[in-house]
Amino acid sequence: MELFDALKFEIKKGWKSMLIFGGVIGLLFLVLVAMYDPAIFEHYNEIIESLPPELLGLLGGQVDLGTFSGYFNMYTLEFAWMWFGLYLILKVAQDIPGEMENKTIDLVLSKPIKRWEYVLSKQLHHIITIFVAVTIPLGLSLAAIGFNTKILNTNVNFGGILLSYLWLTILLWAIESTVLLISTVFRRRSATAIGFAVIMVLWFIPAFSGSIPIDNIEYISIFQYFNTRVILIDELMTNVVRDILILVGWSVVMSVCAIIYFMKRDIPV
Repeated sequence: MELFDALKFEIKKGWKSMLIFGGVIGLLFLVLVAMYDPAIFEHYNEIIESLPPELLGLLGGQVDLGTFSGYFNMYTLEFAWMWFGLYLILKVAQDIPGEMENKTIDLVLSKPIKRWEYVLSKQLHHIITIFVAVTIPLGLSLAAIGFNTKILNTNVNFGGILLSYLWLTILLWAIESTVLLISTVFRRRSATAIGFAVIMVLWFIPAFSGSIPIDNIEYISIFQYFNTRVILIDELMTNVVRDILILVGWSVVMSVCAIIYFMKRDIPV
């Protein structure tokens, strides 16, 4: 059994849950886009802007529900990492530790597959899951935009939407690789709890950095490098490429660390 054989096995084992999860989130996005009406949501701007700075920061800072881009950014992309990420954390944190606890990993590693191939096949399956889970909501969102007559095509930044979904995919990869490293170190329950805790702390840091008495502490968080508001609302590309590359670099480092640790870990076969 080599890398691609292991990957095919993982995909065959989990393709149903992959499609179901992507479909559920896709339907949610479809409903959110279909219900958009600028005449209704523009009145919420004053309410939101009156919120304390800390709460406004949780919503991404500047909010403009009177435009579709502002609405789409707030209701889908600002918290999309939670909808996708919570499922992803649960799946990744239990994947390798689960096979170690039920001893199925003994059978896998007794076959002609290297440990790095085993970990990499798991991660490639996670990445494919992310891609499918993000692509389905993207397609349904674009379909809803086309059918919602209250959304003027001239006011829709399609390029920005596509780039934002790409950015979201890379952020989810960064989350996946972080939890993957944790899953190679701890048992299933511990990996799940620690994975959730680490990701929530990373999200908390930039959201409440103004209340933390440490200068520039927000730059240690992956969420500091995910800000689709710049693309969709400001219609700028300021630091977008830099932030995407930082997320890619984080993901690669976490993935390499996970593989190296697992290769050196003592696992009786």
